[in-house]
Amino acid sequence: MEKIILFDLDSTLLQMNQDLFLKKYSFLVGEKAKELGYNKEDFMKVFIKSAYSIIDNDGSQTNEELFWSNIKKEYPEISYLKEQFMKFYMEEFNSISEIVYKSSLPNDIIHLFKEKGYRIILATNPLFPVIATYQRMKWAGLNPKDFDYITTYEECRYCKPNRKYYLEIFEKMNISMEGSIMVGNDTTDDFLDLPEGIKKILITDYLICKPNEPITIPAFSLAEFYQYAKENL
Repeated sequence: MEKIILFDLDSTLLQMNQDLFLKKYSFLVGEKAKELGYNKEDFMKVFIKSAYSIIDNDGSQTNEELFWSNIKKEYPEISYLKEQFMKFYMEEFNSISEIVYKSSLPNDIIHLFKEKGYRIILATNPLFPVIATYQRMKWAGLNPKDFDYITTYEECRYCKPNRKYYLEIFEKMNISMEGSIMVGNDTTDDFLDLPEGIKKILITDYLICKPNEPITIPAFSLAEFYQYAKENL
């Protein structure tokens, strides 16, 4: 049986505060809209609504198609906007990396599992284009070539916590989920609708959970998980 492990990115391997990330990201998008000549507040309302629409994608189109179809309702110049936001993710977006806690640990963990013969999936919620996903991986010191599959909005038709997000991954890779492992920091997004057969491991450095929610699954800091994985996985 193949050994499969899935990792969330934001606040799991990419060690940062999610709320602070979203605050800085929203600010930068708004500033970009203003620079392009749009009303900042109006553009952000459409952008945020379009981003949230992806979470409820019914699978009839890719997340990318759904996002831009909603943007197009208010801003028809889609080719221009896609070009400008490609530049945005290559340039301004990278300033957010200043909030990331930098260490070699995420890369060490990935290479540990490569040495152990695992197939490694980056199961990051596919709300971003591939360029923005690769940039965030870079902030964490990760190399996309070390992963067997990376979820991005160009490829995916669902999002976490919808179990169809996970089913789509395993179907595309033509692998069994039995005995696979999901590593994440969000008890809702990463684990709420996780299909049976996938083991759960919670990373607690930047834990996201409901107030007073009991933790009933194996939980580790990222450093503790690295030590645990060496001997037990």
